[in-house]
Amino acid sequence: MARRAADLQLSRLRNPGEVTEKAPKDFVTEVDLLCEDLMVNAIEERYPDDAILSEERGGSVSEDGRTWLLDPVDGTANFMKANPMFCACVSVIEAGKVTHAAVAAPRLGDLYHASAGGGAYMETGGKEIPMRVSDARKLEYAVAGADLSLRSGKRRDAGVERVLSEAWQLRALGSAGIRGAWLAAGYLDVSVGTRNTAWDYAPTVLLVSEAGGYATDLDGEPWSLTSEGLIATNGTLHDAVLKTLHGA
Repeated sequence: MARRAADLQLSRLRNPGEVTEKAPKDFVTEVDLLCEDLMVNAIEERYPDDAILSEERGGSVSEDGRTWLLDPVDGTANFMKANPMFCACVSVIEAGKVTHAAVAAPRLGDLYHASAGGGAYMETGGKEIPMRVSDARKLEYAVAGADLSLRSGKRRDAGVERVLSEAWQLRALGSAGIRGAWLAAGYLDVSVGTRNTAWDYAPTVLLVSEAGGYATDLDGEPWSLTSEGLIATNGTLHDAVLKTLHGA
């Protein structure tokens, strides 16, 4: 599904169709909705009893069965400008745990995927490569990924600002899915997410964990669908990030 949605994105790269603003500066394109239809229809055809929670349609979470989390176009603002940093995110949760995840970034030519206990992999250039987190050992030498708005008047998080100030460099990619995949691949050392967007964060939790890293909520507790944010690191840096986040 991730591949098919990514192919659709690529075919409409400079033709996103009708664009609407569902909330201030929160856009949805015709392609978002087409990709969502593609994913939902595929799941309902093959797994009619599974629950689905998708960014645009919403949905439900199964208490005792399987739930699919879908972000049809993660990085819509990038997609609207034909910026390469967009992807399709698909993940599966069972009994509160992320068991499968895929992030397909068509302009990058990469597919990142993982299954619980099965490792994390990147398919690129016709090859499948095991992913492993970085070996950075100090926050002052870490490259951190986060998406921030610097508009005046917007609520600021002092803890997050401390983490990003202590890090060596910041990358704001505009796609939580790619950010998490890049952490798993070792391109980033820290990823900070402060919103509650489960369809974005669930792939990161599994990809990073299976690549040898660590992912928790902002308090260091196991991430869940109701968590308010996500801290993901290469594992070595996790304690330092949490201490800095909380001013310890």
